Amino acid sequence: MTKKVTLQTDIIEFDLDGTLVETTLAVEHIWTDMCKEHNVDPSDLFQHTHGVRTSDTLARYFPAIDNTDNKAALAFDTSIVTKYGQYVKIIPGAPELLKALKAGRWCIVTSGNEELATGWFKPGQIFHDIPKPEVFICAHMVSQGKPHPEGFETGAKLMAKNLGLDANTITRQVYEDSIAGVKAGVASGATVIGIASCFKPEDLYKAGASYVIQDMNSVKVLDGEKIELELDVIERE
Repeated sequence: MTKKVTLQTDIIEFDLDGTLVETTLAVEHIWTDMCKEHNVDPSDLFQHTHGVRTSDTLARYFPAIDNTDNKAALAFDTSIVTKYGQYVKIIPGAPELLKALKAGRWCIVTSGNEELATGWFKPGQIFHDIPKPEVFICAHMVSQGKPHPEGFETGAKLMAKNLGLDANTITRQVYEDSIAGVKAGVASGATVIGIASCFKPEDLYKAGASYVIQDMNSVKVLDGEKIELELDVIERE
């Protein structure tokens, strides 16, 4: 069952993969290929790596792979498009939501590399008609990836500065699809809305999400400048 919830916030921080862009199937194909090549149990890998930086997954499960200067992680992320791009889709409602929000009031905090992540906003790509947000936190910009809150904390500080608001009192929403991402958002002090694109709603609630929605079609923008939203929330079991 679902219920309507109205929320207000100063800013919104979006994850990217699984939240705005559905790349999970493509990513899982690549990890499965690598697991077969390196004799790694893919079921164990999938339990611990969704929403985590590629470099952290490589270090944990494929320590023999040379990731000097992040080259292996970059090659992995590039292959999402070049090898399995046919599996990449837009999360329903994502473009409409971003267009309805005032520029400067939302940012992206992703575990992906900068070239791939920002590339979705380039001409010919899925978000080509949406201006890339000024604050765009990617994997190499933080020393610790999700579930550590550094990415969301960094994004909030930059946005607060740009808007002339106090970073200590600014109200924030985080939209995340992964367990690691939800935990990071909660640890950063934000109100976290889970996206049930990959995990079950109850798993996202257990990770700390305040609310869970099916996709971005569940978000209605009542005021795009002051950021007032109506959510069609999946109720807890």
